[in-house]
Amino acid sequence: MSEEVESFDDDSMFSDLFKPGNNLLGYVLILTSLILWFEGNNLRSLNILLVIIAVFWLVVKLLAKTKLFSKKETNFEKPSIKRKLKLLSFILVILVAFLVLSTTFALNFVDDFGGEPSSHDSPNFNDGTFENTESTIMQSDEVSTWDLLGDYLVSDDCRSPNEELPSEEFKLIDLEDGEISVTWFGHSTILLRSNNVTIITDPVFGDSGAGPLSLGPSPFPFEHSYSLDDLPEIDYVFISHDHYDHLDMNTVKELEDSLFFVPLGIKNHLLEWDIEEEKIQELDWYDEVDISQDLHAALTPARHFSGRGISDSHSTLWGSWVFNFHETSIYFSGDTGYTDEFTNISEAFGPFDIAFLDSGQYNLAWQQVHMLPDEVVQAGIDLNASLILPIHISKYELALHHWYEPMELVSTLGAERNVSVATPLLGSSFIIGKEIPDDPWWRGISECTDPFLDEYPALEYALFYTGFVGVMWIVIPRFKKTNQPFEEE
Repeated sequence: MSEEVESFDDDSMFSDLFKPGNNLLGYVLILTSLILWFEGNNLRSLNILLVIIAVFWLVVKLLAKTKLFSKKETNFEKPSIKRKLKLLSFILVILVAFLVLSTTFALNFVDDFGGEPSSHDSPNFNDGTFENTESTIMQSDEVSTWDLLGDYLVSDDCRSPNEELPSEEFKLIDLEDGEISVTWFGHSTILLRSNNVTIITDPVFGDSGAGPLSLGPSPFPFEHSYSLDDLPEIDYVFISHDHYDHLDMNTVKELEDSLFFVPLGIKNHLLEWDIEEEKIQELDWYDEVDISQDLHAALTPARHFSGRGISDSHSTLWGSWVFNFHETSIYFSGDTGYTDEFTNISEAFGPFDIAFLDSGQYNLAWQQVHMLPDEVVQAGIDLNASLILPIHISKYELALHHWYEPMELVSTLGAERNVSVATPLLGSSFIIGKEIPDDPWWRGISECTDPFLDEYPALEYALFYTGFVGVMWIVIPRFKKTNQPFEEE
């Protein structure tokens, strides 16, 4: 008997779901259609937003069963809209307070943010901030904020590789006196080694994200991982600027026995991380230093910006580096947009045997602080470089372009303009002036997929139809109810 009653109740509940006036079915149809349509058009970010809204809705619903903000209400099953808004505001205030307190704590007590800004006697320092040699804006007027936001809402599985990138295990190669080997470890970390001296640029190792408290994008997976333990002893470390993907606190601490050469202001970060002051030398643009009999260096301008916290933008200097290393002339751009200074640098220190050029994480929106592929090739020409090697690529997803696009475009455009482009495999080493590694190793590694609704247009029409049915399921009964008195008259 009890089984018959239970069966009847289940059937009754199922039939009630399809009764006109039952909004639940309409909401289910609308929500299901939206979720599948968002997912099918690579708009997963909007599904995440729906989940966040659902969580807030659930929390408000649970709080509505308590006595919070219930002073003039007795029906806890159907709280008023006014009370729901009060509960939502209460949740938002708690979240904002938590974010403010946690951010304040982190900025004041977490070492990762580095040292406090200081003043500098420099022609490039004005009213507490450093300035580029030419007018530079962070976001171009050619791209609207809304268009950029829309681009970021669309997910793309080709912005980062979906499998391990091929790489070589790092091994020392035999060098003759005066020869220099180059090893690229991804992004802007480059090891330059001779039999007498070993230097490294913008060293970032480990699996941490490229952001404060390691909250930024995680590095791409490599077939071979790398750490400072794999490398020979580093004599000199050169830093281009203080962004997290170029100045990594943990890596810096491991290099405490090396000598550091940094742009103005970055010394405060290193001191905060317990690097001894006598091991740090700060330079301004066009300052030069004789480091050893075999190595001369100069800090040269770049078109970029700096900052590690909320309010310290432009408080430290950024730059590029020029090395005269065993009579080999080397240029390292750091991060930079295209600039007329390339010609000035070439006239002062060129021509260059090799130029490591910022080639990735570009976008028309921030074109003035990161070069586009055609600008990279032009920069190589301006610098009068015999060989260019694209850097700032193949490690982090920091822009909207496909992860392999910079190498493909720079090498293709370089060939069209008779500019030699090196594209070494991660972790591999080559000797400057002896060989040019140009194997297109990035091709065929990971395949991009189109939104699945592009392949099934009938399914997209079906989703529009079910969503429309859901809307009508809710609207029509209400419309009939609204017009009922007029029909009776």
